[in-house]
Amino acid sequence: MFRQNAYFIALVLSITLIFSSFSFPFLNLPIYAQSPATHVSQQQYDKIKNCATDLSKKPTPTEYLTYFNCGHVSTDQSGRTVRQFTLIVQEHQKIPISYEGHIFDGWTFNGTIPGPTIRVTEGDLVRIRVINSNENEHPHSLHTHSIHFAKNDGVSMGGYPGGAISPGRSFTYEFIAQPYGVYPYHCHVDPIADHINRGLYGMMIIDPREPRPQMTEMAMLLNGYDMDYDQEGPTHLPPAALFEPSQGEKDAKLTEGANSNETSTDANVTEGANSNETSTDANMTHVSATPAMKNTGEKDVEKQDAGDSERDNEIYTVNGKAFEYMMHPIVLQTGKQYRVYVVNMLEFDLVNSIHIHGSMFDYYTAGTDETSDYNTDIVTLTQGDRGIMEFTYDYPGTYMFHAHQAEFTDLGWMGLFDVRGDPVNHVAHSST
Repeated sequence: MFRQNAYFIALVLSITLIFSSFSFPFLNLPIYAQSPATHVSQQQYDKIKNCATDLSKKPTPTEYLTYFNCGHVSTDQSGRTVRQFTLIVQEHQKIPISYEGHIFDGWTFNGTIPGPTIRVTEGDLVRIRVINSNENEHPHSLHTHSIHFAKNDGVSMGGYPGGAISPGRSFTYEFIAQPYGVYPYHCHVDPIADHINRGLYGMMIIDPREPRPQMTEMAMLLNGYDMDYDQEGPTHLPPAALFEPSQGEKDAKLTEGANSNETSTDANVTEGANSNETSTDANMTHVSATPAMKNTGEKDVEKQDAGDSERDNEIYTVNGKAFEYMMHPIVLQTGKQYRVYVVNMLEFDLVNSIHIHGSMFDYYTAGTDETSDYNTDIVTLTQGDRGIMEFTYDYPGTYMFHAHQAEFTDLGWMGLFDVRGDPVNHVAHSST
């Protein structure tokens, strides 16, 4: 009996091994109903990302939602994708930040607050040339959250040239984009809170090598404005007349080359482009022959920042302008999927939040995973925190989205979704 059972088991194993050696397409189905990985070209992927074609554009807050700057694209000798960007720092830019006439004395990357949404793919070689305009009074830098060498970190500790770019000079930061996720970028020169609050920040998206499921995408960057740079008490918004730009400020000219997003690759491409190790000395270039540092104004910033821990904001926004999406509601369609990349860059308040009405969203903390962390209708964000929201609306109507701090909402951080179409969920509900 034992011998018969042994022969039977051996026969079954043999048949199993023979069977498994054949290829049966109908058995090669992905588990859990997942689609198999689809490899796309860089050009196809950039179309999926809705990459902008006009890289010199200054998007309005409404345009900012879907304006993704994917850089000037080329390939190196190894065939790796290279993306080049130019960020021009300008101080004392008169930025309209409300519909009541409030003008902010801002510092900008490429003329807008927030700066452009930079979008790359994991594994890309990224070069970002930062030009500190000759007319500026302070050094500036670029710090990108992600993995990179210290010499490209944009901080002055360690004595790296890119840690403090003097007026009239530029520096090219170079790194391999990794890992995929959503990141803030900002100036990291002291006082950091002041440089950020004045407007030197933006969002960087590192997409995974294989595209996420396709859906309509938007960028939302949360911020605030300290209009008087002083300790706050009970206060109302300052009169708009106090912040009207002078004619001289309106006519201020950009640094040479500032009207173009074109990067001079001859001046900035360095040996070692095929690796993440680059020569920072070679990356530092002069924009003009004017002395590198100016002494005027530094004490003013230090004075303004002296009460840093007690400073407060008078206006709060998403994408730079108070009540922008109340005045211009975001049009959505029922049953359609939406993805929002959200970053909190609010200074002088410990937390911010985003809450949507009438639906729930899947939330991916930092965007560094392809599986959501939880499903909710509100997420609380600390300074520099970020993530991805994915949602759909079942029913048409006008729905609010806003900070869940009433003060922030009342002072500008509130918008509307204008959802159109037929109901797609047949669960019984009240029609009132």
